Amino acid sequence: MNENTENTLTAYLGPEFQQRLMWQLLVEPEFAEKIIPDLAVEYFDDPNLKRLFIIIMEYYGEYEKVPNLQNKSIHQAINEYKTPNNQIEEESLFSVIKRIELWNQRIINKQMLYDGDAVQKSTKWFIKQQEYRKLAEKIIGDVKTGDIRSKYVVTEIEEKFQKISHIGDEEDDSESVLEGISKALRKEFRETIPTGIEAIDVLTGGGLGKGEMGIILAPSGVGKTTALTKIANTAYDCDKNVAQIIFEDTIDQIKRKHYVIWADSSHTQINEDDDERERVDKVAHEKGRAMQGKGNLIVKKFSQEDTTIKDIKNWMLAHEKKFGYKFDILVLDYLDVLESHKRSPDRHEAELAVVKGFEALASDLDIPAWTAIQSNRSGIGSEFVEAQQTGGNIKRMQKAHFFMSIAKTPAQQEANFANIRIIKARFAKDGQLFEDCVFNNDTMKIIIDDPRYRHTKTYKNLKHYDEKDIENLEKKADKLKTTSEGRIHAEISIRQDELKKIGSDGINDFLRQNSMPEESESPPEKNEGISDAVTDDVLELDGDITISSEPIQPLTVGDVKDMKLLDFTGETETIGETVEEVSDTVNEIVKPPEKTVELSEFKPPSMTVVEPPQVKHEKKLDIDDVEKKLTIDPDEPEGNHKSLYDMLVKKRDYQNVKQKE
Repeated sequence: MNENTENTLTAYLGPEFQQRLMWQLLVEPEFAEKIIPDLAVEYFDDPNLKRLFIIIMEYYGEYEKVPNLQNKSIHQAINEYKTPNNQIEEESLFSVIKRIELWNQRIINKQMLYDGDAVQKSTKWFIKQQEYRKLAEKIIGDVKTGDIRSKYVVTEIEEKFQKISHIGDEEDDSESVLEGISKALRKEFRETIPTGIEAIDVLTGGGLGKGEMGIILAPSGVGKTTALTKIANTAYDCDKNVAQIIFEDTIDQIKRKHYVIWADSSHTQINEDDDERERVDKVAHEKGRAMQGKGNLIVKKFSQEDTTIKDIKNWMLAHEKKFGYKFDILVLDYLDVLESHKRSPDRHEAELAVVKGFEALASDLDIPAWTAIQSNRSGIGSEFVEAQQTGGNIKRMQKAHFFMSIAKTPAQQEANFANIRIIKARFAKDGQLFEDCVFNNDTMKIIIDDPRYRHTKTYKNLKHYDEKDIENLEKKADKLKTTSEGRIHAEISIRQDELKKIGSDGINDFLRQNSMPEESESPPEKNEGISDAVTDDVLELDGDITISSEPIQPLTVGDVKDMKLLDFTGETETIGETVEEVSDTVNEIVKPPEKTVELSEFKPPSMTVVEPPQVKHEKKLDIDDVEKKLTIDPDEPEGNHKSLYDMLVKKRDYQNVKQKE
């Protein structure tokens, strides 16, 4: 096309085209409503058509509809907006309408071919051409003045380019409700990414889905970064590509938070304990090796000054193009730091523009996006943060798909607890209150202990196991059944069930039976050893003889019928103070001397004097103490025993020794 000095429809498309365009504006209301905002009065060079177009714009501005020929609304528009007392203008305008009506009648009667589609297409291209020309002139002017160095000017130019490219596009997002029924009803239609906070995942159906935006409202210092880092960490554990944008913290600080979560440690331990720091370092390296070839967790720090949502979007697109993978989720910490990409003197309008841009970013990239905003001063130290305590423009809450608040009283801040409120959820029930939730910024733990969600699948979307993993798990379970440790655990469970069925008397009998040595297959010899005392006054032996607990009288050699008992050959042991130690002492056999002596005065060289045993009275059993000992956790160390298994083994060995004795 030759260069034209005039930028009109006549100069580019011929003298008759502007009349044909006016015909389409008056007979095709859908086309007219789409194209009217982009048309300019200077495109018309015919004075009557130019005046008619001005009247159409005034009518459209007041009634938001384009006048047309079918309902004669164009006549109403001329009569309403014509120049008063100007008969010549009125006649000229109605004569134009008359020509257009005749033109349209010929088309209807098929006396002329309908070329309305070609007129509409040519009009769109003409408008695009003129808008690109205007933008080019603006860019040249900004370059000359130096305004092109401003971030806001560049953003405005980029938005203008995008808007021009969509002029005349046929956008029809409508769809019949009976189309794609199976797709709409499929379980994973939202393709959610969990947060790692059990109750939140349950309420949201597994987290946020593609194109959805979640906002956390909290006062300063409560834990916005903790919650957002927890969400990013959980998404990464799901093998997702995560973009975590930060402004105030350093990248190393955010890294340490992720390491604390993986190692189940705390910032305090890492700072104070060198061994713990080495352990966390080892865990982090192992995590890195395990995640190779899976997801990516990228932490990007932006400046707190003049960063806009456009800067974040451009970085994400450039990163995806450079490294060849697409981000699955965006976590931005936090929204209040961003500047509006549109210059506005009104702070509330600027804040609304920021949240609209954030929502558009999630929609354009088709990913879930999490962020946070500050509450106002009234939220500091309050028990719950409500919607009206939102700092800045409250309309930001209206744009969110999911909106929750976190609050801490001074006492909760010290005890690492928080109150969480679900303020808004477009795809789930809202209004829930969770009091005294575990919210520890030191250990990065967030736990909502609520009986309504206690038995839910916290990480139902977090990790999927294949058949090989399930097979290995079953093998370990079968191996455990055949080992001694597995049998002991089963025996303990049986014992615990038995204790529930018996009372205090039954528990006493049960303890007495277990404290007695097991009976051997052959009956023991009489008077061979002393058994445990079972009464307060009588010491009972394994045989038929009972010994009174009264002091023992001196025994003479003449009173001994079996002289073999006086054989003191070999080593002897001192009998202890308790009955249990007495039963372990072996009676030594000694040879009788030639003359009768008092047994209490007889002192052979290799024998120590045996003191009479002291009967240990049985203490009254405490049922609560017994149940506590019998229901001890088998994996919890107690005293000098490393586990209940070691204690049972020692008890078994002790009983075997008793049987042999």
